[in-house]
Amino acid sequence: MQKRNSSKNIYLIVSIFCILFSLLFSIHFWSFNERFYTSEHDTLTLYGKSIADHIGISDEDLEDLTSFTLDYLNDPKASLERKMKIHGEMREVFTDDEKAHMADVRRLNLGANYLLIISTVISAAGIVYAVWKKQVRSLSVSYRKALLYAMAVISVLGVWILIDFDSFWTMFHHVFFPSNDLWLLDLRKDVLIMIVPPEFFNHLVIRIVVTAVALLFGFFALFHFLSKRENA
Repeated sequence: MQKRNSSKNIYLIVSIFCILFSLLFSIHFWSFNERFYTSEHDTLTLYGKSIADHIGISDEDLEDLTSFTLDYLNDPKASLERKMKIHGEMREVFTDDEKAHMADVRRLNLGANYLLIISTVISAAGIVYAVWKKQVRSLSVSYRKALLYAMAVISVLGVWILIDFDSFWTMFHHVFFPSNDLWLLDLRKDVLIMIVPPEFFNHLVIRIVVTAVALLFGFFALFHFLSKRENA
């Protein structure tokens, strides 16, 4: 009995890390998908202008600046010091407040990257172990239980996002950046929020949720398939 409970606990932990992997992978995939940024920049407008025109730079410079900013988030030694010609005037792109906020975002992202690596290793190792021990059915049962709770949380968040994204986004920042309000940027003067305006984040979060749900049910299908093979 004790051995069986131990296996259940192991597979519950593996299931939780599978769920965590689905979420973190989806966040990383879309947050650093430069094609997605280009598509958004081509379609979104600010005050009746394209994003590049509103900032005062060319489309090519906007793509370059976006790549530069995304690279910064994955490099703990990188700097956001950058000068560009904006509205015909050579100036520092980001203010001190923008740089300080991006430093906070980078710390959060680097932590998420490490957690993604850990969740990938534990998920893969757990699945291999279950197959080796011919206990995929036990893993599948644990995963279904964890998935029910995960989907309940995602459903609540999904409804919240669709009904009132602004309040969701505000709460997100209060939770992950509780020590300051540097994330409150001005669309008329702060280049950082011009690159990724609120509507961009709305589209980003929706894609993350949809992709995460697809991966969650992908694991469900995988475990169901392996369980049937195990019992064949």
